[in-house]
Amino acid sequence: MQEKVLENKRLQYIDIAKGIAMICIILGHMGNANINRVVFTFHVPIFFFITGYFISDKCEVNIFVRNKVRTLIIPYIITCLAIVIIATLQGAICGDAIVEIKKWSYASVYGAGDSYTNPFYIPGIGAIWFLLATFWGSIFLRISLNFNKYIRLFSIAVIFAIGYYSRKLFWFPLSIQAGACATLFMYMGNLLNLTKDIIKEIPNEVKKFGIGFAMVTWYFFIKDFQSFWLVHCDIGRGIVDIFGSMCACAMVILISRTIDIKTKKISNVLAYFGRYSLLILCVHVIELNLVLWWKITDKIIIMGGTEEIRLMVIIICKLILDLGITYILSKITFVRKIFGYKN
Repeated sequence: MQEKVLENKRLQYIDIAKGIAMICIILGHMGNANINRVVFTFHVPIFFFITGYFISDKCEVNIFVRNKVRTLIIPYIITCLAIVIIATLQGAICGDAIVEIKKWSYASVYGAGDSYTNPFYIPGIGAIWFLLATFWGSIFLRISLNFNKYIRLFSIAVIFAIGYYSRKLFWFPLSIQAGACATLFMYMGNLLNLTKDIIKEIPNEVKKFGIGFAMVTWYFFIKDFQSFWLVHCDIGRGIVDIFGSMCACAMVILISRTIDIKTKKISNVLAYFGRYSLLILCVHVIELNLVLWWKITDKIIIMGGTEEIRLMVIIICKLILDLGITYILSKITFVRKIFGYKN
């Protein structure tokens, strides 16, 4: 989410893909199994994949790290401060401000995407775990680009294995394990960039077959979905689901290219929010952690409404709130500067 795509019409479909994925991240936090079995197949992996696509060895490691601190860690800190302040104000109204400030300060410093109780209590900070994971994954990949291709492949495999298996001990601070697992998806995005010219030379018949194969693979991934939660370094059935996720990402990018060609009005809207996906994420995390949607919408059930109607109302309200606030903030120069967006 942190990589701002260049203002290049040829790459607008990348922003469209990010816009689609960001909306799906919001939907994925509804706790609905039918929604999750679709969006979880690609919504987070595609951001890692795109991030890796744009990472190269042209930037020195120390400069690269500084850039990532500016574009990822600073937005993380600002969002955490906003959560702590708002939660404290809410707590003051309810009479437990001290409890709220302790909880969210702890969650901010630890940086876990979800809450854990073993071997000790760890409160989750929410969806901005992604910023920390992207930070670590980007650095791991950038360092690996200094090695030859064989050592690089070995190092990526080792980093992924450490992230995946160490989660069984306990969840380390700052989502470093999720970042280790994310490195693999970033690496595959990087490989696509390195081979894009070769792919262009592939006969159209082969490309069509590949698209059909990816579509069928994605379908069966959704149909047989068990789990694929990168926030927990959970890759479901292993290599099979990783491959399925890559097929899903490829199809979403292809759909985004089609949208860009066929429907300019929709493509411009999705691309706009794709460019500001980092800002949307930070707004969404504050909303997700502090707005009690299910409590607010209790009246719908009391008045005889169904859970399906309630779900639809919450989805509409969340999208309007998150995307609306993001649109307003994206027009403020100070906010754009903090989040690293060019004027």
